[in-house]
Amino acid sequence: MLEKDRFLKKQINFFFVIALFVVIFVSKNLIGQEINLKIKNYIKNLNQFSSGFVQSSEASLEEGYIYIYENRLRIDYIKPDRTLKISEKKGVYINHELKEEEFFSTKNNIVKAFYDIFLNDDFFLSAEFEKKKGEVIFRKQVNTGSEIINLMVYFENNPLVLRKITAETKSDTISISFNEHKYNNVFEKEFFSFLPTYLD
Repeated sequence: MLEKDRFLKKQINFFFVIALFVVIFVSKNLIGQEINLKIKNYIKNLNQFSSGFVQSSEASLEEGYIYIYENRLRIDYIKPDRTLKISEKKGVYINHELKEEEFFSTKNNIVKAFYDIFLNDDFFLSAEFEKKKGEVIFRKQVNTGSEIINLMVYFENNPLVLRKITAETKSDTISISFNEHKYNNVFEKEFFSFLPTYLD
């Protein structure tokens, strides 16, 4: 009789552990789906967005503004005065002080990772995340073909707001903090145009 009781007790404990595991797994999955949906909607709504930013690396500290409109990014740095315009497949780097511009492919380029953060609403689906102290932190490793980038993207949780991106490579760590978020801006199409600014 005692052996039967012990056996039943072990079975009950075993089922309890399995049930607990299932509850934790399902609830974590539901939380993950909820956060992914929130992030997806947030990224989709960045169509007419602008923000100030501060960018730091081991070599420099810079400030500027980022603008988003119709699947294009424009990044204006204040000092030195230069601009990056980026679409999914190409970009242009404009040095206003030297009146020079250089076109480039975003393939195998760290710039593509930043493009995806802002304009690929599925980018975060394959990223790991954690919630803590009113923020959600996403971690994702991106292989550009020429280097591995370890990305961390920080969102304030309530309301959901992008606050910071860090990109760590073998040679450097870039950190970009965002401020002065503005939504539903009105932009002229020429503001994002890839037509040459400075003609020879």
